[in-house]
Amino acid sequence: MKTMMAKISMQKRMMIYFAVPLLIIQAAVAAFLYPALLDKFKSQLNYSMEQSISQAVSFVSSYLHNMEYLTELVENNREIYGILSSKDFTGSRKLKEQYQEFYTLNRAFASLEFSNTFYRFGLYIPEDIIYVSNQYYIFPNTRLEERSDYDQMMEYFALGRDYLAHSEERRDIGSMDTFEMLTLYHQIKESGSGKPLGVCSVSIDGKLLAQVMENANITSNGLVYLVNAEGGGAVSSNEVLFAELKGRDLLPYIEEESVWEAVRIGQSAYYAKREAIENTGWQMVSLIPAEEYDGQFRSLVMSSMVAVVIMMIMIMSVSYFLSDYYVGRLKKLSTQMQHLQDGDLNVQLPSIQQGDEVEEVYRNFNFMVGEVRRLLREHFQLGKDARVAELRALQAQINPHFLYNTLDLINWIAMDYEAEDIEKIAWNLARFYRLSLNHGQDLISIGEEVEHVQVYVNIQKFHYDDAVHLEAEVPEELKSLACLNIILQPFVENAILHGIGENAEIKQCRIAIRVQRQGEDILFTVRDDGPGMTQQQMEDAVSLNISQIKGGYGIKNINFRIKLCFGEEYGVRYESVLGEGTTAFILLPAMTMEEAEAKILVFQKENPVAGSSFFCAICLKMSENACSEPQYCRENTAKRQNDGRWAPGQISGESYSGR
Repeated sequence: MKTMMAKISMQKRMMIYFAVPLLIIQAAVAAFLYPALLDKFKSQLNYSMEQSISQAVSFVSSYLHNMEYLTELVENNREIYGILSSKDFTGSRKLKEQYQEFYTLNRAFASLEFSNTFYRFGLYIPEDIIYVSNQYYIFPNTRLEERSDYDQMMEYFALGRDYLAHSEERRDIGSMDTFEMLTLYHQIKESGSGKPLGVCSVSIDGKLLAQVMENANITSNGLVYLVNAEGGGAVSSNEVLFAELKGRDLLPYIEEESVWEAVRIGQSAYYAKREAIENTGWQMVSLIPAEEYDGQFRSLVMSSMVAVVIMMIMIMSVSYFLSDYYVGRLKKLSTQMQHLQDGDLNVQLPSIQQGDEVEEVYRNFNFMVGEVRRLLREHFQLGKDARVAELRALQAQINPHFLYNTLDLINWIAMDYEAEDIEKIAWNLARFYRLSLNHGQDLISIGEEVEHVQVYVNIQKFHYDDAVHLEAEVPEELKSLACLNIILQPFVENAILHGIGENAEIKQCRIAIRVQRQGEDILFTVRDDGPGMTQQQMEDAVSLNISQIKGGYGIKNINFRIKLCFGEEYGVRYESVLGEGTTAFILLPAMTMEEAEAKILVFQKENPVAGSSFFCAICLKMSENACSEPQYCRENTAKRQNDGRWAPGQISGESYSGR
């Protein structure tokens, strides 16, 4: 894979790196969302079908309830009921009386029909009544007896129920032509005795109900129809399909109400649902072809695939243009680098102010070219200075040995002359400088560091007539651990100078040093009984701001060195009470010499703040005589200030901006 990738251009690789993760994410998201989306779509489709059927059932039920209500209106109509319940209601009466009855009945039904234009009314009475031949509102009982379902109708009447059936009735007011209708038959009985007086009917146009069925059918080849217990269908959404299936006796008839279930009709698969029409014995059956139902999901799959393909094309296009943009800028950088390699030191990349990483590379390249030009100019001078630096390095190695040997000579001469004080001073001074110089190393053992303070105090005792007392408490297991050299002596020196040295009324100076382990750290405590310090003095003592330094550098330098080597969590802090004394706390990590050397090396690589700019600034502020190369220090400091590597007067662990 790596070999194959190495053979293609960077632009194509960037395009792959841009596009492939996005495509993988897109595929993962699509794979995760598709089942949920499919279920959601299926639920919505089922809900839509359920709502369509429920709404159709609700419409049909509403029509049928209205028909029941209208039959009750007919039965409770005083004029109609009065005529039907009359004892003289026979065909043997005079024509004038029968005509009067006809007029009354005709007017009553006409009024009802005018108020309910969707419905048609009828009344079935004995055939010996002369006006039964009207065939408009009033019909003979024989017309009912001729129906094939007459016996079933009578069974319903015997149970006190209305009978709903398919019939042929006139469709409009004033029309005698008959059409297929859905009719509710109601037997009118005499109150009290329950004697049958006649049958009234209320009919509704089958096309009106068919329209409801068509609206309930949400598929092009589906079928919604009404069916009774005997399999007699009244209306359907598709008369042709209904007649075809009914003629082949393939229609599902009344069964238990069901949710959508798979059924087989001939060679075709359908999803069927049955829902009862309340109090009628009829059901509304909905059939949806399985192929058409499943086709809804195929369209979703195709739409999803098209969307995914479009997104893939868009991702590839965006990846191409992005890779082309960035590779173009990198090609420009490569061209300029080739010119630099060929020896052209005047190359320069334009500053486009894009604010991105490539712009940063452009700036670094321009800076590098400038540095190359500067270094070439300095190369000759640095070559001449190399021999001088080597000579001075040899002198720096020779001088300490000469000092040690001289102090040893003084010690031996003092011993010859039995000058014990001179002997002790010379020995302590020699030991002090040996520990201070430490062969040029920054690290020393804790035991040697405490010894360094002890020999310093031994010398000061001669100066102050044994008025300085030092107590050191160091656990034996901690003496071999590492610490930075000369971190305790400046605190002891301050305690002596600012205590007994500056205040004649102070006769004794007591200093206590304690070393203890705290978890993974070592805590040094230096306590004195001097005059103490104010809060501002304590803050100034550990400040790292070089511009604010007005006195010595001892404590500030110790604090800075500790943070420089081990990090901001280590360093120096003070506690002091005026008139009672001062306590200094120095916190270092607990490590062996090897661990400390490794940690300092790693920390300074990760935090390259230990540049020569800090030490150059220190040298120039303290004394040019303290620096072996004051002119170089001054020039180096000015250059780094101009380069913006650190702000003048703000060289600290927080404000240093060196690179």
